[in-house]
Amino acid sequence: MQRFILFIICLSISAMVFGDDIHTVKKGETIYSIALSYGVGTDALMKLNGITDPSKLKADQKLKIPQKVDAPKADVSQGSGPAAVQGKADYVAVKNDTLFSIARRNDTTVSELLKLNELPNNYILKIGDRLKIPPRGAGVKPPFSPKSALEWPVTVKSISKSTGKIAGGVVITSYAAEIVRSVTKGVVQSAGPYLNYRKVVIVKNESGLLYIYGGCDWLSVKQGDRVGVGTELGRLSTDGSPQLLFMVDKNGVYIDPAQAPRD
Repeated sequence: MQRFILFIICLSISAMVFGDDIHTVKKGETIYSIALSYGVGTDALMKLNGITDPSKLKADQKLKIPQKVDAPKADVSQGSGPAAVQGKADYVAVKNDTLFSIARRNDTTVSELLKLNELPNNYILKIGDRLKIPPRGAGVKPPFSPKSALEWPVTVKSISKSTGKIAGGVVITSYAAEIVRSVTKGVVQSAGPYLNYRKVVIVKNESGLLYIYGGCDWLSVKQGDRVGVGTELGRLSTDGSPQLLFMVDKNGVYIDPAQAPRD
């Protein structure tokens, strides 16, 4: 009996050491939310499970969770160049790191990382770059709330009315890799590339209104998915100041997005 108990303990320790945790995907979860909950990188999670398109994740799918590796720390007082921050660094970039993945693992934003490290918006991270890490939660907007009729799908840096062929909506300038969230519950009517608007998601709510989100770099939903208020639809590009085209269609006529229902 003692040998059997010892065998079970050894199996448990082996699983913890070699990162053999298995996660069962729940409805509404995404690669990004799962990676964040385990404190691992999205790239590592996708690579371990052979995933090339994160939008095709399915409920009840089994995912192996990679072993979490603590990043090295270093003193950068001797460093030079744009990524060498004077004083003590909190993180040293390793292979497959991106500004986005580092920000997500530390519950902050790319813009906060760039600001703290005095880096330009178009900076490309390199292996060995030393970064100061903002306090957890810095730059992250509070959980999505539909209470205000002026709530938008992304954090707003600036906003203007759309013009020309796409008149009737708004163009929102936001942050690199910003999450695009649904402002209403409904069903995804379409999700994919469309003309020059990168990837577009259209959600139809219970009243028949069509909510159009254009400008995503990659998507977290697919046609037929049911979404709720605050559901992640996708993310903007990693450009310094990406833009989201947001429109609401009512029976073929575009209405003011600011006045459209948020439920």
